[in-house]
Amino acid sequence: MTNEAQAAPREYRWRMPANWWTRNRHYFLYVVREFTVVPIALWLLWLLVEIKRAGDGPARYSPHGSAAFVVFSVITLVFALYHSYTFLSLAGVIIHFKVLDRPLPSRLIVLAQFALWAVASVVVGFVLIWFAR
Repeated sequence: MTNEAQAAPREYRWRMPANWWTRNRHYFLYVVREFTVVPIALWLLWLLVEIKRAGDGPARYSPHGSAAFVVFSVITLVFALYHSYTFLSLAGVIIHFKVLDRPLPSRLIVLAQFALWAVASVVVGFVLIWFAR
């Protein structure tokens, strides 16, 4: 036997560069979309703190007294809208319906998802305004 046959096989050490996701536009948008849940989760935690403060009595709570909360809410809204838009845009790929043994076009499914999103937004907005009176 030769030395080559007796030598242990070398292990291939493949390394992913830290900026792999910045090299392709699709990867970048995917990572940004996945990141959008972080500010949304932080906003929800902050909202729970605000709700707790509201339960402590009116002396400790002023709903619009914190400019930081309002600014962060607007930023989080942008992230939530981007997340919702990208998710609903994929609805045609994810959801498949057949009507009379014919598949519905994916474009129609996406439009239906956006229409339902708009209707739900109007209903929730109406209810919030109605109960705020």
